[in-house]
Amino acid sequence: MNYHIRKSEYCDLGSIVRLLADDKLGKGREAAENLEMYLASYKEILESPFFDVFVMGDENSKEIIGTYQMMFLPHLSFEGTRRAQIESVRILSTLRGKGLGEKLMEHAIEQAQENGCGIVQLTSNKDRSEQAHGFYKKLGFSSTHEV
Repeated sequence: MNYHIRKSEYCDLGSIVRLLADDKLGKGREAAENLEMYLASYKEILESPFFDVFVMGDENSKEIIGTYQMMFLPHLSFEGTRRAQIESVRILSTLRGKGLGEKLMEHAIEQAQENGCGIVQLTSNKDRSEQAHGFYKKLGFSSTHEV
């Protein structure tokens, strides 16, 4: 599959929210039919130098098939090392298991490095499947803080 990854734009909001709702946890907390709820937050994210949302698009269909959100956090610990926090990682459910999630995460790590981050952290809901947590563990992430 040919794909590209780019920063999201205003026109991508509907596709992003549909991806967020495209799993067991998201179905109960996202409202893909009411994008108005998301507009203020999305505008703030797009206009801030500390936040980004990226999308993965299928080159053939032009469909958005993946997304993640990243925050660049100035931090005092570790001698003021800047951190990247990755959240809301999604691949379209019909395309999972094809290596696209790994490509998305590689992109996120590259973005962290390009933005001067010495630490990359990821949030993943404890209620996610063992398969999801295993995926992140395979990429080198480990559970260090649970509350």
